[in-house]
Amino acid sequence: MIEIEHTAHSAAPRSAVWARLAELDNWDQWGPWTKTTTHNDVRTLVSERKRLSGKPYVMKERVTVMQPEERLEYDLLSGLPVRNYHATVALADAANGGTDITWSARFDAPWPVFKGLWYGAMLKVLRDVSAALAKA
Repeated sequence: MIEIEHTAHSAAPRSAVWARLAELDNWDQWGPWTKTTTHNDVRTLVSERKRLSGKPYVMKERVTVMQPEERLEYDLLSGLPVRNYHATVALADAANGGTDITWSARFDAPWPVFKGLWYGAMLKVLRDVSAALAKA
């Protein structure tokens, strides 16, 4: 299992960061997605990033925990070849004001020989997404 984590800092208070994070259908307003929608309990995100075929990645996720102003957890259901993907976004008051956003994930790589490649690629995604939320 691969485990990754990145912490970004936002000057905004935790309540403001949570307000953006909790608007599940609006992640495309601040993150690297062109469209986000929710149907029943499954959210679909269309990525700005493209596959080798030129088509965008389309991920389906299920939010499993929403603890207001504390944390959001979700599972990836489809869209990437990784298995058992679970992520947590935790918010905490920063020592010097603002909010620390810690985005962590764990998953199994589809091909163990490429474990290091998946680690690096997914860590870059977490860094990009947490930084985008911090700036929102």
